[in-house]
Amino acid sequence: MKPSKINCLKCDDSGVRLSILSRRRYAQAGFCDCVKTPCPTCKGSGFLLENDELQREIAITCPECEERERRIQLYNSARVPKRFVNSRLQESHRDENNENVFELLKLILRNLPDFLHGLDLQRPGDELFKGMVLMGPPGTGKTHLMTGFTFQCSVILGISCVFQGFSELLSELRQGYSDGKSDVEIIEPHLRTELLIIDDLGKGRNTDWELGILDTLISERYNRNQLIMATTNFTEKEETTLSERVLAGDKSDKDQYINDTIRKRVGERIYSRLQEMCYFENLSGPDRRTEEV
Repeated sequence: MKPSKINCLKCDDSGVRLSILSRRRYAQAGFCDCVKTPCPTCKGSGFLLENDELQREIAITCPECEERERRIQLYNSARVPKRFVNSRLQESHRDENNENVFELLKLILRNLPDFLHGLDLQRPGDELFKGMVLMGPPGTGKTHLMTGFTFQCSVILGISCVFQGFSELLSELRQGYSDGKSDVEIIEPHLRTELLIIDDLGKGRNTDWELGILDTLISERYNRNQLIMATTNFTEKEETTLSERVLAGDKSDKDQYINDTIRKRVGERIYSRLQEMCYFENLSGPDRRTEEV
């Protein structure tokens, strides 16, 4: 069966167009030019008339307008960095380096609505339904794939999503303390959302406070049976994990490096939960950032 022809190249017929606004920190969604105005269903009023059980005429919100606006708001609440405004998880983004990961992301997308509706996806002989920890060197396209996944979830499927850089979350928490906010106030949206994606898992100084914040996020979503996804430069093997330069403890000029695995980086408790909640997948290949220069 041939795929249906795309009529609007700006939005791929989603009716939602993304843009970058100079004063906004994240990519923003809005109505595409292809969306008919006024709405042909409600004639631009935003409401429809129908009869209730007593045959009284009542006004209801136009479902088409409401759903389109809801998906726009879902994307705008997802916090996708402006640099990734063009990420879509389209077939044109697939190549020999990311093909296996790409296919698994597509599989998760297909089953995600059923999972969120509480349907049993653990049938005999089937793979368990899980999220993903996407591991690999810097520049291999991990964040690009996950922000494209975020677009598919929010705009195409209408699923609430938060894409959260871990270092950024820590900065927001520190700023929150200055503003008199508690950890719970800042973290709560990450627990309410149907899907949480953590970018750069394990990044930071790895202090007890940082690990405590990560443990709260992972453990709470684990206990609530909520899906989680993540990207990280740390892998499960020392030979392939991120090699970080550290300050020498003596006065020698020789560089020293540590090669923490993701297990060492987040600790046994968090790693154990992630193992149960997620597939651990490696993404290899050249540094795409240097290739684009």
